[in-house]
Amino acid sequence: MKLSKTLVCCLMLVLGSLSMIAQIEQEVKYEKFTGKIGPYAITLFLNLEYADEDYEVGYYYYNDRPKIHFTLKLVEYAAINAKGSMHLVLKEYSPKGYHTGTFDGQRELRGDGYEGTFINGQGKKFHFELMQQYDE
Repeated sequence: MKLSKTLVCCLMLVLGSLSMIAQIEQEVKYEKFTGKIGPYAITLFLNLEYADEDYEVGYYYYNDRPKIHFTLKLVEYAAINAKGSMHLVLKEYSPKGYHTGTFDGQRELRGDGYEGTFINGQGKKFHFELMQQYDE
Protein backbone atom coordinates (compact mmCIF):
# COMPACT_ATOMS: atom_id res chain seq x y z
CA MET A 1 0.00 0.00 0.00
CA LYS A 2 2.89 2.42 0.73
CA LEU A 3 4.27 1.85 -2.74
CA SER A 4 0.95 2.91 -4.26
CA LYS A 5 0.85 6.17 -2.30
CA THR A 6 4.46 6.91 -3.19
CA LEU A 7 3.79 6.14 -6.84
CA VAL A 8 0.71 8.38 -6.85
CA CYS A 9 2.66 11.24 -5.24
CA CYS A 10 5.49 10.92 -7.77
CA LEU A 11 3.03 10.79 -10.64
CA MET A 12 1.29 13.93 -9.39
CA LEU A 13 4.63 15.70 -9.07
CA VAL A 14 5.62 14.74 -12.64
CA LEU A 15 2.26 15.79 -14.06
CA GLY A 16 2.44 19.09 -12.19
CA SER A 17 5.90 19.75 -13.62
CA LEU A 18 4.76 18.94 -17.16
CA SER A 19 1.79 21.26 -16.75
CA MET A 20 4.07 24.07 -15.58
CA ILE A 21 6.44 23.56 -18.55
CA ALA A 22 3.51 23.63 -20.99
CA GLN A 23 2.24 26.84 -19.41
CA ILE A 24 5.67 28.50 -19.68
CA GLU A 25 5.93 27.49 -23.36
CA GLN A 26 2.51 28.96 -24.08
CA GLU A 27 3.51 32.27 -22.45
CA VAL A 28 6.47 32.79 -24.80
CA LYS A 29 5.46 35.61 -27.09
CA TYR A 30 7.10 35.37 -30.49
CA GLU A 31 7.25 38.17 -33.03
CA LYS A 32 6.11 36.75 -36.37
CA PHE A 33 7.91 37.69 -39.58
CA THR A 34 7.20 36.71 -43.16
CA GLY A 35 9.35 37.22 -46.20
CA LYS A 36 12.01 35.52 -48.28
CA ILE A 37 15.49 34.08 -48.24
CA GLY A 38 16.45 34.59 -51.88
CA PRO A 39 13.48 33.19 -53.82
CA TYR A 40 12.23 31.01 -50.91
CA ALA A 41 9.22 32.18 -48.86
CA ILE A 42 9.60 31.69 -45.09
CA THR A 43 7.79 32.38 -41.83
CA LEU A 44 10.02 33.20 -38.85
CA PHE A 45 9.18 33.48 -35.14
CA LEU A 46 11.52 35.41 -32.85
CA ASN A 47 11.65 36.31 -29.16
CA LEU A 48 14.59 38.42 -28.00
CA GLU A 49 13.07 39.38 -24.63
CA TYR A 50 15.49 37.30 -22.53
CA ALA A 51 18.09 36.73 -25.23
CA ASP A 52 21.68 35.84 -24.50
CA GLU A 53 24.46 34.52 -26.75
CA ASP A 54 23.99 30.93 -27.90
CA TYR A 55 20.43 31.03 -26.57
CA GLU A 56 17.53 29.64 -28.58
CA VAL A 57 15.43 32.65 -29.62
CA GLY A 58 13.05 31.24 -32.19
CA TYR A 59 12.50 29.14 -35.25
CA TYR A 60 11.41 29.36 -38.86
CA TYR A 61 10.12 27.21 -41.67
CA TYR A 62 9.92 27.34 -45.43
CA ASN A 63 6.30 28.01 -46.38
CA ASP A 64 6.25 25.03 -48.76
CA ARG A 65 7.43 22.76 -45.87
CA PRO A 66 5.68 24.13 -42.73
CA LYS A 67 6.25 21.02 -40.61
CA ILE A 68 10.07 21.22 -40.79
CA HIS A 69 11.28 23.81 -38.27
CA PHE A 70 14.78 25.25 -38.11
CA THR A 71 15.85 26.47 -34.67
CA LEU A 72 17.46 29.90 -34.31
CA LYS A 73 20.16 30.70 -31.76
CA LEU A 74 21.47 34.14 -30.99
CA VAL A 75 25.05 34.93 -32.00
CA GLU A 76 25.11 38.72 -31.77
CA TYR A 77 22.56 41.28 -30.63
CA ALA A 78 23.95 44.83 -30.84
CA ALA A 79 22.46 47.87 -29.15
CA ILE A 80 19.96 50.05 -30.97
CA ASN A 81 21.74 52.70 -33.04
CA ALA A 82 20.65 56.26 -33.88
CA LYS A 83 18.80 55.02 -36.99
CA GLY A 84 16.55 52.79 -34.89
CA SER A 85 18.09 49.48 -35.91
CA MET A 86 20.33 46.85 -34.40
CA HIS A 87 22.78 44.34 -35.83
CA LEU A 88 21.32 40.85 -35.31
CA VAL A 89 23.09 37.58 -36.14
CA LEU A 90 21.26 34.26 -35.77
CA LYS A 91 22.53 30.72 -36.39
CA GLU A 92 20.14 28.22 -37.96
CA TYR A 93 20.04 24.61 -36.78
CA SER A 94 18.33 21.76 -38.61
CA PRO A 95 15.80 19.50 -36.87
CA LYS A 96 18.70 17.07 -36.30
CA GLY A 97 20.73 19.79 -34.54
CA TYR A 98 23.26 20.61 -37.26
CA HIS A 99 24.34 24.21 -37.87
CA THR A 100 23.04 24.76 -41.40
CA GLY A 101 23.05 28.51 -41.93
CA THR A 102 23.45 32.03 -40.54
CA PHE A 103 21.28 35.15 -40.74
CA ASP A 104 23.35 38.36 -40.55
CA GLY A 105 21.44 41.61 -40.83
CA GLN A 106 19.80 44.71 -39.43
CA ARG A 107 16.62 44.52 -37.35
CA GLU A 108 14.75 47.75 -38.09
CA LEU A 109 12.72 48.69 -35.05
CA ARG A 110 11.00 51.69 -36.63
CA GLY A 111 10.07 49.81 -39.79
CA ASP A 112 9.47 46.37 -38.27
CA GLY A 113 11.81 44.59 -40.69
CA TYR A 114 14.84 42.32 -40.56
CA GLU A 115 17.06 42.35 -43.65
CA GLY A 116 20.51 41.15 -44.57
CA THR A 117 22.49 38.17 -45.82
CA PHE A 118 21.77 34.50 -45.20
CA ILE A 119 24.69 32.09 -45.68
CA ASN A 120 23.71 28.44 -46.02
CA GLY A 121 25.77 25.42 -44.93
CA GLN A 122 27.56 25.27 -48.30
CA GLY A 123 28.63 28.92 -48.03
CA LYS A 124 26.15 30.20 -50.63
CA LYS A 125 24.84 33.70 -49.88
CA PHE A 126 21.24 34.85 -50.26
CA HIS A 127 19.61 38.18 -49.52
CA PHE A 128 16.82 37.89 -46.96
CA GLU A 129 14.07 40.38 -46.24
CA LEU A 130 11.42 39.88 -43.56
CA MET A 131 8.59 42.05 -42.25
CA GLN A 132 6.94 41.69 -38.87
CA GLN A 133 3.30 40.60 -38.96
CA TYR A 134 0.74 41.71 -36.41
CA ASP A 135 -2.35 39.77 -35.40
CA GLU A 136 -5.53 41.61 -36.13
